Amino acid sequence: MASNHASIKLSRDLVDDARRHAETMHRSVGAQVEHWARMGRLYENSPGVTVNQVRATLERGRKLEDMTGEEKQAFFRDMGDFFKNPDQATIDTYAAIGMQDGAVGTDGQGGVLQRTATGKLRKIR
Repeated sequence: MASNHASIKLSRDLVDDARRHAETMHRSVGAQVEHWARMGRLYENSPGVTVNQVRATLERGRKLEDMTGEEKQAFFRDMGDFFKNPDQATIDTYAAIGMQDGAVGTDGQGGVLQRTATGKLRKIR
């Protein structure tokens, strides 16, 4: 039976960083690395983004305010597309966040709800 997984070598620093972020986002380390790879692919394939801009982002952490208008439009369009059609890992991550004490969301009718320590939802607006 064929596997949907492949083994690759990653630097210890990247894996340690992914482990810290994965814990916060309630993902496995592998899912965190896949998430970063998908986000990087979105950015790298965005129209108007040059290889030099991708390199600058990777080397020194590019900020949104440093992007051109065209880059910002592409970034927000691609991010919007990503969240309109999330993969199962993203759905699961946000569901787990929504179950945490203090999580805030909407009731679908304009009201704002907050999860209490007992797991119940209370309307806060």
